[in-house]
Amino acid sequence: MMARRSQEHKTYFKIMLEGKDIPGFIKVSGLSSQININEEVKDGLSVIEKSPGNSTCGNVTLFKKRTREQSFWNWLKEIQSGKLVKRDISIELNYKNRSLRGWKLINCWPVRWSISDISDKVLDTIEEIELVVEKIELL
Repeated sequence: MMARRSQEHKTYFKIMLEGKDIPGFIKVSGLSSQININEEVKDGLSVIEKSPGNSTCGNVTLFKKRTREQSFWNWLKEIQSGKLVKRDISIELNYKNRSLRGWKLINCWPVRWSISDISDKVLDTIEEIELVVEKIELL
């Protein structure tokens, strides 16, 4: 009974890659979107008119406990072989078995994979997957 109660109060992430739930994620870093600013001098005046420019997103890093799941590693290998394979990823933040917020990373691809130091505590190993993201939407 006690174990079930503690799970109900746990915050966790649900990461979906092509409709598949990938287990083990513990942290997401770098969710950001920005609109660049265009500046233009109008009619020789000393006033600079500003307007919205292109929208950009920062790279997003996913942190994952070590599991046997290799979807992100296999995707990175595709990119390394010369294929630019862009995919959408959904991130859902859950608390007490309810979704608090979700984001959709559109047209992303892995640019970096790394693993924490390997020691006698191999079960504590953390993978980092950095993704290039073209657009972020709220779900």
